[in-house]
Amino acid sequence: MATFFLNLVNNTFVKYLLIFFSVIIIFPKSCFSEINISKINNIINVLNVHGKRFFLNEETSIKSGDYLSTREKPATIIFQDNTKLCFSSNSSLKILKNKNIINFEFTKGSILFSINKKSKYNYNLKFYYYNLDDIGDVIILSKKNNLEVTNFKNNLSIFYKDDINKISLPSFTILELSNNGKVTKKKLLETNKISKEILKDCMIKFPITKKNKNKKFNLQYGCISQNGKLVCGNKYN
Repeated sequence: MATFFLNLVNNTFVKYLLIFFSVIIIFPKSCFSEINISKINNIINVLNVHGKRFFLNEETSIKSGDYLSTREKPATIIFQDNTKLCFSSNSSLKILKNKNIINFEFTKGSILFSINKKSKYNYNLKFYYYNLDDIGDVIILSKKNNLEVTNFKNNLSIFYKDDINKISLPSFTILELSNNGKVTKKKLLETNKISKEILKDCMIKFPITKKNKNKKFNLQYGCISQNGKLVCGNKYN
């Protein structure tokens, strides 16, 4: 009887063990939150949750918790859904993925986010005390004296700390954010310096603002009829 009982336990254990490994084999990606890569330009340094450091390449997937950074040179990552991350030199962020939600935690430098509108993923941005949800276009985050957010085509809302203090970010504007929630808005004018910090395949066509050209006015002597009288003098031509 004892031998029969042990055999029954062993058979049951082996049965469940086989089911467990079958699930892993059939659904390998369900066990890991991964982001597949289509293309990389230049070196992207990775520090994963286990403390392992390596260079990112097209053969490796980005996993949840990976810390990505650049050194002296700018770099670009293109995901398989054609979402593009463009890093300037000395920039970094952390990636957290949960099913169809991908959170970017911005740390330093300047990073351009070009989100594919047709992607199945929902992309969110977290930076210091702020967060930006459901990105659907091009955003640039740049850490200088304060944090600058450059928004392009979409009207967006940024939340400060508790998701209650909503900050409006109109299209084609730069928003300067301080740690205490103070906001300064300025129209997007000359942003060529951003283009120089990133690679050519990340170049964005910035909106051109019309500026009044300085016209040269010359004084010219002339006469006009005014209230039935002839009035003469110098006037601008």
